[in-house]
Amino acid sequence: MKIISVNRSLTQPVNPLAHISIIPDSAMIRDGKPFFIPGFSQKWEFQASIAFRVKRLGKKISSRFAHRYYDAIALAVNTIPIDVISDGQPISATYNAFDGAFIIGDWIELNQLNECHTLKINLDRKEIEIDMSHLAIDDTIASISQFITLKIGDIITPATIPIRNEIKINTIIEGSINNTPNIKLKFK
Repeated sequence: MKIISVNRSLTQPVNPLAHISIIPDSAMIRDGKPFFIPGFSQKWEFQASIAFRVKRLGKKISSRFAHRYYDAIALAVNTIPIDVISDGQPISATYNAFDGAFIIGDWIELNQLNECHTLKINLDRKEIEIDMSHLAIDDTIASISQFITLKIGDIITPATIPIRNEIKINTIIEGSINNTPNIKLKFK
């Protein structure tokens, strides 16, 4: 299982040459477990995104068939060591691979969303609405699968959402999708 994170905002079109990060599953925190802030950075932020769970094996998938390859969504958060990255040091792939680099909420089956075209996201007392078409998951799967084989259980984050905030020790942040509790972030 791997996590494929696309560095794209909701307003940008899907680009097959976009920066893609492959995050190992060992970097993932789930089930409400806490994120212990590593000592290699003094300033941390989180960036939110919507994650999609892959349900089928596939390669070179057409965007018109891509909807057959995912079955659930969840809120996800990437933790970012701000001061290490902004010190002018070259950005290493290890900044996506440390324990806790990726935190994910509980999966919500797409059939539970009842053909919902808009997601209401609430995280860290910030609320936004996202049109599902702006996530462009079908086009993202078509683009990624030209180069990477998708396997059952893989996770894809097709775009970041505009919720980013500083991480502070001993805080708990909760998030929901369409008023259904989805993620609980504990920072220690």
